[in-house]
Amino acid sequence: MNKKMDLDTFDVYAYITTNHTTDADKGYILVDHLTYHDAAIRFPFRTFFYGIGLTYASGSSFEVGSRQYPMQEGALITIGPGIVSQWKYDSPDVPADTILFRPELLTPLVNTSFWASLPFFLPGGNHVTVLDDDNINKVKGLFQVLKQFGDEPDIVASLTYSLLLLVRKIHEGKEGRQNLALSAADQLVQEFHRLVAQEFLVKKEVAYYASRLHITPKYLSEVLLAQTGRSAKTIIEDTVFLEAKSLLRQTSMNVQEICYYLGYADTSYFTKAFRNRVGMTPLAYRRQ
Repeated sequence: MNKKMDLDTFDVYAYITTNHTTDADKGYILVDHLTYHDAAIRFPFRTFFYGIGLTYASGSSFEVGSRQYPMQEGALITIGPGIVSQWKYDSPDVPADTILFRPELLTPLVNTSFWASLPFFLPGGNHVTVLDDDNINKVKGLFQVLKQFGDEPDIVASLTYSLLLLVRKIHEGKEGRQNLALSAADQLVQEFHRLVAQEFLVKKEVAYYASRLHITPKYLSEVLLAQTGRSAKTIIEDTVFLEAKSLLRQTSMNVQEICYYLGYADTSYFTKAFRNRVGMTPLAYRRQ
């Protein structure tokens, strides 16, 4: 393929900054639920930024790769660069606070190794966790202070760093408790999701993931069906076609390039599979 794989034609951060805020880009944006709704981004999109959000009610769902999260009060959301996700709203009136920021915002405060200590930003990480009342108040309090100093980049940088430290502490404590409480089946599901998020571009066979988990494909699908209501094959395909939708709407890659990028050798097979899953051809999806 001679044409460069264009993975940054549409940048959600830049789109919101340009069209839905009045400020110049300072390396961060503080947005609420109405900003997302007004932006009308109704397709899966790849992020080129970091994001932390807190919801204050139910009424929407959030899809990240192979995982689907129903939103509820106190849902802490974390996404990092390269993550493909999609918001699905039942109602626009779902209050939430969010900060989107470029890593450069924290350059004076952190080094490269700091980002490696935040696995909830990485593919396959725990992107949504529900907080208890105490942690809801702590995170909400930081958002309130962030909004008070929203025009002060240096202060916002320090507050964002504090928010990151709090989020890391919450995840470390929660994951430690969960690891003790999770059943073997729950742990299997988590590990399967993590592997799929990291390897779905090159590995789409249920047997491969079963071998990585040291179980049979039949047992893997039985556990996933019981725990999630979806088979291993369905979860893998959900991840692939969420990525495909993002590439169709967010980039200028043609269908053949997207097909090859996703690991398919046959464009007609990919087109047929996409139509069967989505209800329209890739080109029709791009044009809608």
